[in-house]
Amino acid sequence: MNQSFISKWVQDILKGHDGLFLLGINGPQGAGKSTLSKNLCALLAEAGIKATAISIDDFYLTRAEQVRLAEMHPGNPYLQQRGYPGTHDIALGLKTLKALKNLGTGSVTVPRYDKSAHQGRGDRANAAEWTRILGPLHLIILEGWMLGFTPVPEKSLPNQDFKVINQFLGEYQLWHQLLDGFIQLKPDDYRHVLQWRVEAEEKMKATGKPGMSTEEISRYIELFLPAYATYLPQLSETPPSKHRLVVPITRERLPLT
Repeated sequence: MNQSFISKWVQDILKGHDGLFLLGINGPQGAGKSTLSKNLCALLAEAGIKATAISIDDFYLTRAEQVRLAEMHPGNPYLQQRGYPGTHDIALGLKTLKALKNLGTGSVTVPRYDKSAHQGRGDRANAAEWTRILGPLHLIILEGWMLGFTPVPEKSLPNQDFKVINQFLGEYQLWHQLLDGFIQLKPDDYRHVLQWRVEAEEKMKATGKPGMSTEEISRYIELFLPAYATYLPQLSETPPSKHRLVVPITRERLPLT
């Protein structure tokens, strides 16, 4: 399944849709969501379809808010840094997505998150650096590693610390309700994320931006493995949109070429 096929799938869905289409893309960290989003926008442009892409990463809490969240849950390892449910500004994301869906011929300013700030711990960029999206558009792509995840029964949680994570996750349904379509990049083994994310961090540092060491990023990513094990099975069974495409990928991120 190549990117041209995915572009054609999107085009076919758009034919029967009125208004701006919000397409969600889920996939583990480093699986290629951003690359697919960028390439889809280019392929769709060739077909006369105007599209742009954003990430749920840009809705992360500010660094100060993240520090306060961590202090409120001092024994919970999943809330000591950005990434997990609870570390996003749900209201900001909802406001932004609703504004985009009603974009028309105007413009919407989308927040931007700087992952290189605070030695790789990240922070929301100043408002002057936010992204301005101009209308009219046919499609908005929203990508995120946990996009589409939904709460599971408490008996399915891997440990006690996941109780609050599961509760926070319920708030993201406000975003999911706005999705008109959904693509899942489904790896043959979610543990590939360890190597993918290390590679991505090294590429970022190669551009001159500060980032985490290999050991730091490995410890960071290992914290996410329980989430994939817990929520990916349910995502396969209950996707957030009836218009859904599953793209199988290997360690080499093939056949997503």
